[in-house]
Amino acid sequence: MKKWQKYWLYLVLVYAGVHLLRDVFQDLGIKNWLSTVLVKTGQSKIIYSYYWGVFNTYIIALLEILLAVTCLKRGKFGRIGLLTIIIAVILFFAWFFYWFFM
Repeated sequence: MKKWQKYWLYLVLVYAGVHLLRDVFQDLGIKNWLSTVLVKTGQSKIIYSYYWGVFNTYIIALLEILLAVTCLKRGKFGRIGLLTIIIAVILFFAWFFYWFFM
């Protein structure tokens, strides 16, 4: 595994872990810096449902963590590592569209 790939996987682990922790804080109503930073205020144009909230937060974050840990345990980046990059790019563009256009 190349050095940048290992750094990428650790970055994914940290980001997904912090994001998951932030979402848990938000869902439990715990107000702190982590749970209030980058929260879009105002009426959203997306119809929010519980299913979307769970899918959008917990499942994707857990999947990213699982994929990154799998790559690090195997010591091989391969298709699983590439999948972490693809998921991160898709999530970035989804967040960008939501934050600036919705």
